[in-house]
Amino acid sequence: MLLETLINPKPKTIVYFAVLSILFMSLPLLINRDVSVYNLPQYSPWLFFAFSIIMVPLHAFGLNNLIYKNNIIKKENLIIATVFVLLNTFNIAIFHNLISSFLMLFVINHLFESYKKDHPFNEIFSASLILAIIIYLNPIMLLMYVLILFSGLAFNYANWRSLVVSVIGFIIPYILYFIYLNLANKNINLSSIISLPQLSLNKEIYGFFNEEKTILLILLFIIFISFFEFFNWLYKKSIRSRKSFFIILLYFLLSLLVGLFGSTDNWYIILSPLSIFIANYFTYTKKRNLANILFYIFIISSCYYRCMIII
Repeated sequence: MLLETLINPKPKTIVYFAVLSILFMSLPLLINRDVSVYNLPQYSPWLFFAFSIIMVPLHAFGLNNLIYKNNIIKKENLIIATVFVLLNTFNIAIFHNLISSFLMLFVINHLFESYKKDHPFNEIFSASLILAIIIYLNPIMLLMYVLILFSGLAFNYANWRSLVVSVIGFIIPYILYFIYLNLANKNINLSSIISLPQLSLNKEIYGFFNEEKTILLILLFIIFISFFEFFNWLYKKSIRSRKSFFIILLYFLLSLLVGLFGSTDNWYIILSPLSIFIANYFTYTKKRNLANILFYIFIISSCYYRCMIII
């Protein structure tokens, strides 16, 4: 079965995955060669579309390696990467959110590397610095600072020194930018350095749900089973895996807030943590027949919508 093939994959399986991922992302272009229908930026639309096609598989591999390297899902597999690519069925080119989500991999990785360290100042500093860059690109990601604070509680190193280090790492990019503006004799506008996120309920999400109800209901069913499986088997996971999953769970909840109260394209941020929970179900569930059936349905529905996305 396909799921078993993606667990402990052979080198040729990885090559097949990379090729199929690029083809999957390219499906709208193969159907309609006029990129103008995809509502891309007016300048270099081909460049933005190509960037999206390349970045999604890279993001998928990065997320997959991040989870396996930190022993969160201990079975070597390509299921996380596959789920992430399939969840990109709605993606055409959402540049800022794609970059934000990709950079968040580095933030999460530094937080996971702080496990069992009494003074993980380097990891906290690096995570805060990268997050500051993300916030400059996408202000609503300021909510993700809660992850840095929560990781200290989860991994038992929460103290005033860790907090100070995180604040220093967070403000350094803005200090450097302030110095650059000063040396370049440019007007210093605080709003150009950092702007607070504007939180307002995104009502367009209801229209999106009504338009894509079929595939979203399938996805919601898989998500429900995945979280049920996660909470049902959480006590069997190792201490590191359990604590790391709580960080991922908070990442998911914060991403959900970003999607509900941010711009229309902010839904993309939720794909990384969501892929981990879904992949955890497909990897560990004892009901292999049901998992394979749901996985095939997931693939077919994602590919179908990807083909029909131009309509």
